[in-house]
Amino acid sequence: MQKKLKNGLWAIGFLAITGCGQNQNDNEIQPSIKPLFTKVNQVDSGIDFQNKIDDTKEHNILLYSNYYGGGGVGIGDFNGDGLKDVYFAGNLVPDRLYINKGNMQFEDATEASGITYHNGWSTGVSIADVNNDGAIDIYVTRELYDHEPERRKNLLYVNNGDGTFTEKATEYGIADPARSRHATFFDYDNDGFLDLFVLNQPPNPGSYSEFFGTPLLQNKYSSKLYRNIKGAYFEDVTEKAGLLRPGFPNAASTSDFNGDGWADIYVANDFYAPDALYINNQDGTFTNTIHESFNHISYFSMGVDAADLNNDGLLDLHVLDMAAEDNYRSKSNMSGMDISQFWRIVNRGGHYQYMFNNVHLNNGNNTFSEIAQLTNMATTDWSWANLIADFDNDGYKDVFITNGLLRDIRNTDSDKAVANHVNQVADTWVKNNPNGGEISIWEILDLQETLSLVPSEKLVNYMYQNQGDYQFENVIEKWGLNDPSFSNGAAYADLDNDGDLDLIVNNINEPAFVYRNNSTNNFVRFSLKSKSNQPVLNSKITLYLKEQQQFVELTNTRGIYSTSEQHSAHFGLGENSRIDSVRIQWPNGKSTIFAQPKSNKEHVLYLEDAIEVSRINQHKAKSLMKESNFLLTDSEHKENVFDDFSKQILLPHKMSQFGPAMAIGDVNGDGLDDVFLGASVGETSQLWIQGKNTKFKTKFNQSFSRSKFQEDIDAAFVDIDNDNDLDLYVVSGGNEFIAGNANYTDRLYLNDGKGNFKATGVAPESKQISGSVVRFEDFDGNGFLDAFVGGRHTPQQYPVPTDSKIYRNNGGKLSDVTAEVAPELVNLGMVTDALWTDYDNDGDKDLMVVGEWMPITILENTNGKFKKVALSNLKDTAGWWFSIEQGDFDKDGDMDYVVGNLGLNYKYKTSPEEPFDVHYYDFDNSGQKDIVLGYYNYGEHYPLRGFSCSSEQVPELKSKFKKYDVFASLNLEEVYGQDKLSNALHYQAHTFASLFVENLGNGNFRVHELPRLAQLSNINDFIVDDFDNDGNLDVLAAGNLYVSEIETTRNDAGRGVLLFGDGKNNFSPVSHLTSGFFANKDVRKLKPIQLANGKKAVVVANNNGPLQFFEFNAPEK
Repeated sequence: MQKKLKNGLWAIGFLAITGCGQNQNDNEIQPSIKPLFTKVNQVDSGIDFQNKIDDTKEHNILLYSNYYGGGGVGIGDFNGDGLKDVYFAGNLVPDRLYINKGNMQFEDATEASGITYHNGWSTGVSIADVNNDGAIDIYVTRELYDHEPERRKNLLYVNNGDGTFTEKATEYGIADPARSRHATFFDYDNDGFLDLFVLNQPPNPGSYSEFFGTPLLQNKYSSKLYRNIKGAYFEDVTEKAGLLRPGFPNAASTSDFNGDGWADIYVANDFYAPDALYINNQDGTFTNTIHESFNHISYFSMGVDAADLNNDGLLDLHVLDMAAEDNYRSKSNMSGMDISQFWRIVNRGGHYQYMFNNVHLNNGNNTFSEIAQLTNMATTDWSWANLIADFDNDGYKDVFITNGLLRDIRNTDSDKAVANHVNQVADTWVKNNPNGGEISIWEILDLQETLSLVPSEKLVNYMYQNQGDYQFENVIEKWGLNDPSFSNGAAYADLDNDGDLDLIVNNINEPAFVYRNNSTNNFVRFSLKSKSNQPVLNSKITLYLKEQQQFVELTNTRGIYSTSEQHSAHFGLGENSRIDSVRIQWPNGKSTIFAQPKSNKEHVLYLEDAIEVSRINQHKAKSLMKESNFLLTDSEHKENVFDDFSKQILLPHKMSQFGPAMAIGDVNGDGLDDVFLGASVGETSQLWIQGKNTKFKTKFNQSFSRSKFQEDIDAAFVDIDNDNDLDLYVVSGGNEFIAGNANYTDRLYLNDGKGNFKATGVAPESKQISGSVVRFEDFDGNGFLDAFVGGRHTPQQYPVPTDSKIYRNNGGKLSDVTAEVAPELVNLGMVTDALWTDYDNDGDKDLMVVGEWMPITILENTNGKFKKVALSNLKDTAGWWFSIEQGDFDKDGDMDYVVGNLGLNYKYKTSPEEPFDVHYYDFDNSGQKDIVLGYYNYGEHYPLRGFSCSSEQVPELKSKFKKYDVFASLNLEEVYGQDKLSNALHYQAHTFASLFVENLGNGNFRVHELPRLAQLSNINDFIVDDFDNDGNLDVLAAGNLYVSEIETTRNDAGRGVLLFGDGKNNFSPVSHLTSGFFANKDVRKLKPIQLANGKKAVVVANNNGPLQFFEFNAPEK
């Protein structure tokens, strides 16, 4: 019986793998006087569909993981009268078909139309013309009923053209009996007939591991691709196409993601099965490029939609997950993230998967950058459908999201309560029936009593208004959509033909929502048709309006379970009424160009009228740079394996992985720049010598081999002894060893003039620190370059700072003069970068220092002594800084600064009013100090980490708080105690935005945020130069942070960005397709280099990755 209990109740214990991470979105919802949408009640609309669900002993959420998954919506003109009709999928209730009678009034035509197969559990609705007869048909996917495959067979209702349908799935060969979630039609082979992709799941999450790699079971449960054979029947080509693959697909988008004219497939997989991006090879097969195209993906992927969110003409991708927005639900509906499970998935060919919504920005080169945190759309609770469309007709596509679950089966307390209750019932029965035989738990368990232990809470859906520049605001209340519900499938269309998009939402145990859109903005619509009834799906429509473009690709399904408007492209125009032109690229490769179409009407365009548009032989400008390989052998930095979290469980990120160091200079006196690349612990540093052929080869140095147990964090070529050759200073750092270990000793290598280096001591009287940066300047004017060395942290004691140092160079010998000239450098902070700069134009070099939990800090040089100056303009600049560089960007004669921060695309959010903070203290008197991170959510200060993670670090919490519910309800002070918090080491961050700091003179600064495209990730390094030769300084920036703890999505959206300056303190981001600079790895250093071929280049050093060269193209004549 115990075995039956374990195998039968899928939900108990499942949520032990869900995360305890947090979101800190603190948007205040403001009421509106005139809502954009009006809910039409069921009496007025005639739509009275309710997807009613009850748990029974035969079928319930404890037995079947998808029981509360709900059903879909299909919208299409089934009777050809020009009005959009609506089809609802029902689970325990019959599907219903409603015919649109006009003016948002509908009539139930289910029985009259022949929709009569009501003995199954319907999930998804897909609408398409499967036989090219001009009438759209309905395909319904079904699941549940494990032992009754006939009731699981999918249905195909073929439209008879007279208002009736005939079910013909078996005849067409697509009566798939698997557990199908949804299906989507697309013409994958471009033969003019719509093919079918069916999303199938195995019976339960546990079975995934059972059939993974087992061909027989793989075939049984795999999703299926069916090829349409000239509209007569479908052929299963799954294996032939390379799509026989296990998973838990919830939704799919069949869009042309790489722009080659052939539809691809993105599959959103639930649970631990990674999503897939199947690129169409144009030969009937597909290749999964999920690892090459995405740096990370969602964990429990739900709905998916593809659309152009930023009007750049490229399809972006939106994938839903189930992370809650508010502190209470996110902490009560979780356990602890299973670290071993996370890495097991990664190491077995899965992916980096995080429990957040994903917004994948299309980079235009078959890669995507994930920016959900930047857009504030990362957390929308247990989400289902996502629909991307311009709902307010302002020219920018908005995002509607449904959410809610009938019972919170991931509530950690109730999960345990249900398990305990079931075990108690079982134990009692065994005790009272010592001689009893085997019995099913369902014969003795009171199901309703058991389910009463699981909370149920209706949630409000989300509507994000696109405000441009990657900024989205949740306007669910402002737009009149704030109805609490358990919503699942949803679809949009212009149901009343008034020029805006209305919404239909399928709810559990509540009438479906019908929302009328009241937009008054201008619009235009293009309805695509074929006189021979050929499919128009995956047609691409580009609208040109003033300096703006909008782009739409027609696809069959959007979100989850549902089919929205699919044969027409809708564009909002805002207050504009004049359109320059529109271009339609049809699936057959032909195009239609329509000049100055009138606004506020629907234009009908036909495939047969399209023409071959020859490519005009226009001159295409070269990109500014191109990636080149100048290395004779491969060069790759290899990071050593070290588990920082075993030393400090609640670290926000690893501290051992901030290399490699890199330095550029001519080490052998041949007039050519060479490259030093630092190494991690256990590896040997590399020296690359450039030849006259612009090729680099390695040069062995015995001294480097002797330092292989030191972590190289920064390096500089410098003539330390004034003998006219470049010596090498290397900063040692990391976190692998305890504080004071000899492996934290910096190294100075003296050059014999030929590129041979010999190690010599660096200020032997100075204590070892885990360092971060070295910068040279002759601050005392004795003709020898002195050094500033930044201290990163006290190893294995985050966030305890360490000393930074100033070394005076006395004739080639370095001595520590910190105490004499800059005593405030002792424990200054967790320094990451620094500059020698004359910020006040007084003729001497001051120090500007940045770091983690530090404000931008200036130490002013007065007669060779350095002292911190407090500047009011910089008082709220405490952040997680990684880099700083200088230049006179406005040409006013003083130095301005660009400063690289964590960025605005990270889970952590902050402001001066509601700072992100850290406390470090022995909170449970265990003799070990603990890290406590704090954040604000809706105005209240909370612990960042969840109960499971927090109590692992501070075991006292387990006895103090018996339930997750209690911990989730308390603020930071209530959990840890104000007295202890007051005595803790405490730091705050006030901004995570990377900045441009304008120097106003006289010690005054004005702070500006860098453009949003420079906020996609942290910036680890800058190069300042006039890249476009216009006389104004520009900025090249790059960086990522792959070392986040696993409940925080790693910072990996950075792709490098070139910002053109205008000489007036304004910066414009340049597309990487124009700049040619694409650095999307874990970038640590950027350095300019002069090549032997006369060209300049940029060298990129990546952590645990290759050395990259981006060569500047020759100016065009």
